[in-house]
Amino acid sequence: MNVFKLSVLGTLFCGFLNMNLAYIRNCTGACNLQFRCNPYGRNIIWTISEGTCRVFQNSCLLGSLNCQRENQCLQPLLLTSQDQCMTYCPGHCPSGGPQVCASFSYVDSNGVNGDRQMTFLSRCHLNQYACKNANAYIGEPSNGPCP
Repeated sequence: MNVFKLSVLGTLFCGFLNMNLAYIRNCTGACNLQFRCNPYGRNIIWTISEGTCRVFQNSCLLGSLNCQRENQCLQPLLLTSQDQCMTYCPGHCPSGGPQVCASFSYVDSNGVNGDRQMTFLSRCHLNQYACKNANAYIGEPSNGPCP
């Protein structure tokens, strides 16, 4: 009788283990979309990333980042409203931390595309600026001050 109980328990455990393995995702380059996003096309997108409001210049740039996140087995960032996102703007940033350099794209009054770089005291200060000014930075900020 005890052998039977152990056999049933073992079968249930293996079934549970197999069921859980079915939910493990393949993150080895599963997303291979080629994004060619226009960083000057402005259609601000709002999302919350790691508890902080994140602003994107357009949905293509968010889609590109979500593809990268999928390949790293991270959940995609989901759209939210500006009002909801702004409740997650950093209110106060701690002093210190490494400076970061971020690029912002713009189109001037003559229709000419341009980029400007800005140095921030920390990534928190960058996120605070981007959120409060609805101004999306392009790409991943680099560590240190801008050249």
